[in-house]
Amino acid sequence: MHLRIIRISGSDSRLYFRCQIYHKMPVSKMRASYEMRFQVPFGDIDMMGHVNNARFLTYFETARSNLLRKAFGDFPRDKVGLIIAHAEIDYKSPAKWDDELTVRVRPASVGNSSFVYEYEIVNQDGKLVARGKTVQVAYDYSAGASVPIPGLARTILLKQIEETKD
Repeated sequence: MHLRIIRISGSDSRLYFRCQIYHKMPVSKMRASYEMRFQVPFGDIDMMGHVNNARFLTYFETARSNLLRKAFGDFPRDKVGLIIAHAEIDYKSPAKWDDELTVRVRPASVGNSSFVYEYEIVNQDGKLVARGKTVQVAYDYSAGASVPIPGLARTILLKQIEETKD
């Protein structure tokens, strides 16, 4: 919260001023590998009149799935798959029914068997609604273990990281 002095006036012995309390609006600056826009449906709204916190993970998942399909095509899921090892969300401002939201996603880092996606969600006014991260792990379901990220996938992820640097 910030305090802004709007006007100061005075006379010989008295000083008058008017103040306004305001919240600094977080704005988005993220360059994305993929963006999706949608209007918040009524079913995503909770009793408080804003988007339920759990829905944000679904928004992230939808954007992530679309980016994976765009970047890697229809990859064979019977060989190496992905599991989500970690997810985090920082809520910045509420989203409401009928808001038009944009979800942005990009890879942030690549390890041996895992990589990190960063997300942000902004409303129609460009106001930041949420930020988040997920850690994806390359996983061999038949062996029940993590595996190194395949070479071509690593190359694509590193290229996306380079293209979306701030």
